Amino acid sequence: MARHTPVGKRRRQIAEAAGELFAERGVQATTVRDIGARVGVLSGSLYHHFRTKQEIVHELMHAYGEDLLARYRAAEQEGGNSRARLERLFRACVRANLAHPNETAVLIHEQDRLFRSEEFDYIHEIVAAVEVIFVAVIEEGARSGELRDDLDPAFLYRMMMDVMGAVQRWYDPEQHSEDAVVGAWLDVFLRGIAAEPPEATGWEAPNA
Repeated sequence: MARHTPVGKRRRQIAEAAGELFAERGVQATTVRDIGARVGVLSGSLYHHFRTKQEIVHELMHAYGEDLLARYRAAEQEGGNSRARLERLFRACVRANLAHPNETAVLIHEQDRLFRSEEFDYIHEIVAAVEVIFVAVIEEGARSGELRDDLDPAFLYRMMMDVMGAVQRWYDPEQHSEDAVVGAWLDVFLRGIAAEPPEATGWEAPNA
């Protein structure tokens, strides 16, 4: 007797396979046939689970966005000084990116392309909400004297995210540890890389 995969499980398999392809090739370059081949079903069978390729994208990104925001909110709400809160936010970033490597790649690649469409406004709202969390911690640190108060908090946040957003591409659990990565980020962001305090250059960070 043939064994049938439960509908919910098959739907997850399809979404995960699509996520891998979207991360590798981009959403536009991935066809329904490609997704079917990856998961081992005829492309026509996919329509029993998802009406369109866009629906698969929404399936992935809604769940990812909700989890991402929940992680950052939980990390920020534990309290403590700015350094402690930044450490938890950095740790949340590592865990989120490693838990959702494909969705993170899709977010980065499609934010200024596919996600410009109004139907993906929720993604920009989530990104903006994450920025609010980080910027508030940075601003509080500047007010308390823990962090420099002469730098634009939004600029610092975006620089941090540019660095942290690629962790899933090189992180190897056999070579790296979460504590070491978070510690290195904190050390670089809070102390810099110069052996001695550099001379003033007159250069100013651009407004975000």
